[in-house]
Amino acid sequence: MATSEAHRDAKKSPRNTGSSSNGNNLSPNPGVPSFYKPDNPSSNSSTIASNDQTRSDRSNYNRGISVNSSNQPTTGINSNTDDMIGKTVQFGKDSYVIRGYITCGEHQLFALECERFITGYSDLCPKCGKKHVELHKNRGFYASVNSVYNALGQQQLEKERLQGRKKIEQLVSITDNLPPLDRPVLGENKGIEGDSNSCYMDATIFCMFAYCNVFDSLLHMETDKNSIEKLQQLLRDNIVHVLRSNIGFVERDALYNLRAQLSEATGDPSFKEKEKDPSEFLRALEEHFHYAPLKTIPPDQSPNPNASNVTTNIMWEMFDANPQNLLSTKIASIFRNSLSEIPVKLATIPPFLILVAPRHTPSKRSYRYIIPDRQIILDNDIVQLVCVKCGKTNHGQDQPHDFFSCDECYSKESSSLTISTTDAKVLCYCRACLTKLHKDRTHEIVNHTTRKIDMNKHKLNLFAVLCIETSHYVAFVKCKQQSQRHEWLFFDSMSDRIHNEKNIPLVDRVPDFDRWIDDAEQDKYFFEDLDRVRSQARPSSQKFDENGMRQLRLFRDGAFFFYENSSVNYQ
Repeated sequence: MATSEAHRDAKKSPRNTGSSSNGNNLSPNPGVPSFYKPDNPSSNSSTIASNDQTRSDRSNYNRGISVNSSNQPTTGINSNTDDMIGKTVQFGKDSYVIRGYITCGEHQLFALECERFITGYSDLCPKCGKKHVELHKNRGFYASVNSVYNALGQQQLEKERLQGRKKIEQLVSITDNLPPLDRPVLGENKGIEGDSNSCYMDATIFCMFAYCNVFDSLLHMETDKNSIEKLQQLLRDNIVHVLRSNIGFVERDALYNLRAQLSEATGDPSFKEKEKDPSEFLRALEEHFHYAPLKTIPPDQSPNPNASNVTTNIMWEMFDANPQNLLSTKIASIFRNSLSEIPVKLATIPPFLILVAPRHTPSKRSYRYIIPDRQIILDNDIVQLVCVKCGKTNHGQDQPHDFFSCDECYSKESSSLTISTTDAKVLCYCRACLTKLHKDRTHEIVNHTTRKIDMNKHKLNLFAVLCIETSHYVAFVKCKQQSQRHEWLFFDSMSDRIHNEKNIPLVDRVPDFDRWIDDAEQDKYFFEDLDRVRSQARPSSQKFDENGMRQLRLFRDGAFFFYENSSVNYQ
């Protein structure tokens, strides 16, 4: 028979190490195989949602339900026990057929039948001595559910190793245009599976697409190169749609192929396997998809005919040396200071805003702690309004401060105005120009819809935070639900490893996210207290529980802050 080491239970996540002692405290009966370990008595038999490729008949299983990793196999094997009957599992040199699943008291067991006669085992349950399943007397025994899942996981890894990487045509593909998830898909083996330094891209894609559609135009815009079209199709059909489907899990080979295709499209081979920064991935999307909706302009200037004084970006990389050596600050304060330092204003109302915290190095920030504002108001201090008729702006002492929108007037004049239709621009008129236009059209303005532009109504809402610590990226993402409700989730594409070969991604609830920010904003000693705990001469695992470590990651490690403008049509 195989040794216990060869068939020990699958490695547990560090946050569940306490549960493993349950099996060690029980002394197996003499008739139990050496690799037998009882399951956690408190565990129940969970089932992983089936791999349906549409959302029309989504089951409620594993949606909006936090899954404890100790109750689920970390192998990626389907844990529906009914589907396990008849499968063959390898222990050592011998093969065994799964004949049945039983619960005996607090324990979950599979009844196995060996392909050959084995000595010292019977067809009786080692816990109660009864016959639960009809087995051959000299070939049958019972093993814990986790032991079987672990063995199957090893078999699957070995099979994948022999087969090598999947080609694009072998990946799960969903061509249906699926909207973002509106309920959290939680647990281990959910989200995107990390592999070979991919965490920077895993976390970025999860932030951009899992629960938000502000970047969906990237998935559907026309491209002028075949390599970019292949990249777009792979991102859309093999990653984003799969992530948004009932599967809720993107395998590592999908990201491997995306990185390979990105290397080909950009001519940069380092994308394929090397560790990179999310900004490099975002800049590649900006350059090759010509996607840069964030536009800035010097104060009190209207765009030149060729827009040479307008700078375009996909994100705003901020700089702030923190000369006062402050312990903490807010991301909105850094943003405003960064704009005024140049100085520039936003030339458009952006559909989204990616703010990159100022960093001395890729992993070291200017501030020890940064509070992510949950909302940023795009007021006149940030956005520059420009009359599309005369070019006057909303800044300067002699400039008009009241601007208006009139869709009917704009539709009549749009052919003579040089304004790109792909940008989320503030299409407005100053009071003088609008008055003149309406005076010339007195007979028809009764049907015009004229609105004064109130910049305080344009709000950018936080929907994701991408964090980095020692070259590893994780993310906090907001799941928007019906009735204006939302909840925050934590994603780590490499939360654990199995057999030191395969990464286990995790999506988990963060119920205290909003409270953390409230406390940080209201308690002036919040970060001083946090610093005192961090300075203690103990390992971090002893100073912080799992919730505390995530709180620390948010404020200490936040690097990319994602905001969306829900009032702008970005489809």
